[in-house]
Amino acid sequence: MGGALRHLSGFLPELGRIDGSNEYIVFIRESLPFSSSYGNIKFITMKDKAAGSWFSRVGNDVFILPGKLKKEGYSCLVSMTNFGPIWSSVPHVFFQTNAIYYWPYYLKRVNGRLKIENILRRKLALASMMRAELIVTPSQAMADMIRDMCPETASRPFKVLYHGFSRDSLQDSLDTKFDNLFSNREGFRLLYPTHPAPHKGFDVLFDALAELRNKGVEFTFYTTVSRDDWPDEVRRYERQVADLDLKDRVVFLGRVTQGQMGSLYPRCDLMIYPSLCESFGFSMIEAMGYGLPIVAADTAVNREICGGGAIYYPPLDPKSAAAAICEALKPDVNRKLLEAGKNRVDGFDWSWRRYSREFVDMIENVT
Repeated sequence: MGGALRHLSGFLPELGRIDGSNEYIVFIRESLPFSSSYGNIKFITMKDKAAGSWFSRVGNDVFILPGKLKKEGYSCLVSMTNFGPIWSSVPHVFFQTNAIYYWPYYLKRVNGRLKIENILRRKLALASMMRAELIVTPSQAMADMIRDMCPETASRPFKVLYHGFSRDSLQDSLDTKFDNLFSNREGFRLLYPTHPAPHKGFDVLFDALAELRNKGVEFTFYTTVSRDDWPDEVRRYERQVADLDLKDRVVFLGRVTQGQMGSLYPRCDLMIYPSLCESFGFSMIEAMGYGLPIVAADTAVNREICGGGAIYYPPLDPKSAAAAICEALKPDVNRKLLEAGKNRVDGFDWSWRRYSREFVDMIENVT
């Protein structure tokens, strides 16, 4: 699971296929499982500790990378991890894909070190955005969020580049260890594929599930969060589930690999997407692509991506969320959502090939 892994695993192979005239040097964490069969795409690995350290990244991006780019004759720098040099010796295309830095509600939910880091990272990103040739976001909602939080960027050039979706990368069989978790379960199967984080909307979602139970709806809720990803946050979820007496209805699957997601979606009846802050939301496109209706928090990005393929509810209202879930499970409403979702997926070229072509055009225009 994870948007970054989905992005790179879909994007880089297509980039190699369609553009043999340019050379791409990709700086990447050593733990990420990437290689290339295309001679014009080469990888330089970075130690995970250095790549994950904020101070190491700042030191490299601000003081080392600009000189390296000039010395080694690079034509363009593309920063795809939300951060990059403040000053660049070559044209700089700056991707912004993490919405939490630009969402005031998140700052209200976190304290201490997380809050300070969030503010400092936004300031660093802003300094880079003000000097980059182009700022790229995966949705218009994300671009609007940046402009609202950082009005200084209103004069800067933005481009919306929607992520891709490929069924071919999601074709692995679901691990047999999950079989027992799906057998002998009565009622509807509800799914939320995500990772643990304060902005993912679990507080509202669990309260909504308690409302569903009180209405007499039979269901099992599945989520792909893993305690290994954020132990304290997942323990908080587990406490809320226990306090609401939902332990027999909530299943923490743990991590499900990207390749197995195509086998997980068809096992469920409805996807719930309560996240309060996203820049895109891969799971929404994937769910619609696999014929799964959606109930989502009413946010600008969720509406932009899903269109008519979802029923929306006020993001902080668990009773409305429960009512929306009940509505979506009605057979006639369900059919309409499936049709609208299919139309949304079919009505736009969500392929990584389209994404890669736009990317190449964008780089050539900048350079």
